Formats: sequence, structure tokens, C-alpha cells
Amino acid sequence: MRKIGFTLLLCICAASVWGQRATALLAKAKAETDPQVQIKLLTQAVEKSPNLADAYHYRADAYRRLGKHKQAVEDYSRTIKLRPKDAFRYYARALDYMDTQHWSLALADLNEAISLKPSYKNFYRARAQVYLHLGKHEQAVADYEQSRPPADDKMIMEMMPAYIGAYRYDKALRLLDKSSRADSAPGHYWRGRIFFGRNELDEAVSCFSKSINRDTTFSAAYRYRANAFKEMGDLEAALADYTTLLALQPDALFYNRRGIVYEELGQFANAQDDYTKAIELNPKWAIPFNNRGFVRIHLKNWDGAKKDLETAISLDNSAPTPYINLAGWYWLSKKDRNKAYANLDNALKRNFKDIESLYKEDKKGWMFKGLNQTSQFRALIYQ
Repeated sequence: MRKIGFTLLLCICAASVWGQRATALLAKAKAETDPQVQIKLLTQAVEKSPNLADAYHYRADAYRRLGKHKQAVEDYSRTIKLRPKDAFRYYARALDYMDTQHWSLALADLNEAISLKPSYKNFYRARAQVYLHLGKHEQAVADYEQSRPPADDKMIMEMMPAYIGAYRYDKALRLLDKSSRADSAPGHYWRGRIFFGRNELDEAVSCFSKSINRDTTFSAAYRYRANAFKEMGDLEAALADYTTLLALQPDALFYNRRGIVYEELGQFANAQDDYTKAIELNPKWAIPFNNRGFVRIHLKNWDGAKKDLETAISLDNSAPTPYINLAGWYWLSKKDRNKAYANLDNALKRNFKDIESLYKEDKKGWMFKGLNQTSQFRALIYQ
């Protein structure tokens, strides 16, 4: 018995010594600035004391600084297992999920953190940022207001997309008026976004122009000014802004949008070129395939048009427009009523709503000339 008791005492003493060494290693790691050195020290600490939650937490922080997010999440998860009622453990993992744009996982952790410590305001700000990325603007606004942020310039600019996305235009303007950056390029850009949202397009163009005058490389201002010009019917001005935007940011989205402007100007070869560039940059995106197929019908490139429209459908068979265009292709190129009707029926089953466009020459009606005057066409469309 004495021998067993002595052995047990030795084990307790050894564990105590190991625990002290682990704590010392943790303290040394916290004083370090090099994350690589921190990781080595903290790895030694958890080897000596596997339940030392703070060692895993600081090692996770070090992994995060190095961009090693898989290892960071693993260590944050260990701290959560060891300290499941500590809100800050969930918050830390949420921040790492935000770094890697795992927004739903971040949201789940922030919800847990808030349930454990509802008085901590930074949790609400982080959740507002997550809601913003998820397109949940009302929830983002609610969390920004719950966090009761100071009216500093950085925070005001961060909050703008949430308030504008939630149509809180008056509140957004009041916030901008508090900012010392109201006369800066971002300040005028956000003011322009507010006017654009209100459909006050002249005022929006004026604000976007002021933004561009202060920063000629402000791509977002060109983007929205182009949108405003297009809505106003000034296609040449929209074309110029999209061209400048593409020089700054050659993105598939903007090639597709400039292609639409070329299309509306009747410059179908230029539109085809832009849709082709959009496809090259994003070959899994159905919309430019549909758009290129449509302009190829105008150009009487029948084989290319059919291939594009079928590709658009294969990439996204839920969209009605490619079926409308394919119906037009069958009527214009083959005078095939049955296949035209079959594709029209597919479009209607996918909730195609703009029925009147099928009768108007300046919209889709030109593709169905002759066919759209028949009783069979009307019976199908209005069934």
C-alpha cells in the first residue's frame, strides 16, 4: 500500500511539474512575435499538458496569422471542446471562418457566442459583416445598431452597403453627413448609390462623377455610373464607362454588361466579342452563352447560336430565356413549329413572365413573326 501511495504521489508531482512547464512555455509563446516560433513552443506545451486550452487557442491564432486556416480551425475546435461555455472561443473560430469566406459556419459560431455573452458588442459587428456577405441586409442593419458603433469614418463606410441594401436611404445619408470623408471618392460614391437606389439618376450620375474626379481609378464609381447612364438611355456614355471599367477591372461580369450595351446599340459583332471574352473568363456561367447565342441569331450564325443556347441550358436549365431564344432559333432557321412550341412551353414552365415581349418587334417578337399571330401560339402562351 505504501508503495502504491508513493507511486501515486510521484505521478501527481510529475503532472504538476509538467503542467508548470507547459504554462511557462505558453507564457514564453505569448511574448513571442514570430508565429513560427510560437507554434513550436505551443506544440511543446500541449504535448506536456493536452488539456491546456489557451495553448491550443494561441497556436490557432499563430496558424491564422500564417494563413494555415485548416490547422487554425482544428485548434480553435479543440479549445471549444475544452471550454464549451466560453463565448470568445466561438468568436475566434468565427473570425477564421470569415477569413476563408465560410460565412454560414461563421454565422453559426457567432450565434453561439452571442447566446453565451449577449452583452459583448463586437460579436454583433462581426455578425453584421457576415450577414452583409450573405445578402441579409436587414439583419446586418439590426446587428450594426445593436453594436452601437461610434460614428467614425471607417465604421460609417463599412455600414453603407447594409443600409443601402436594406433601403434605409435616409439613415445612410445621415451617417454620411457625419463623416469627414463625405467629400472623398468613397463618400460621393456611396451618396451616388443612395440616389441610384431611389431612382434619382441625374443626382446619382453627378455623385459618381465627383467620385471619379477625386479618384480616376475608382472602378465601382464607373460601374454604377455606367448602370445609371444605361437606365437613362444614354448608351454611348454607358459604353464609355464600361470600357474604362474594363481597363481597370477586366471581369466577365463587365464584359457581359458591355456586350448588352453593344447589343442595344445594334452592334452585334462587338456584342459577340464581349460575350466571348466573358465566356473565356467564366466558362461555367450560363448567361453570356445565352446572350451570345441571341446575338448570333441576329448575325445568322445558326450553328453557333444553337450550340450557345444549348450550352446555356446545360449550365442552368432553370432559366427561361435560353428556351425562348432557342424557340426563336427553330422558327427563324427551320420554320419548325413543333420544336419552337416545345421550347416556348419549357420557358413558360420555368416562369417566363414577359409575354408581351413575344409580340413586340423591338423585343423578342421579331423572332416569332408570323408564328405569333396564330391561334395555336396564343393558346400556348395564355394557357
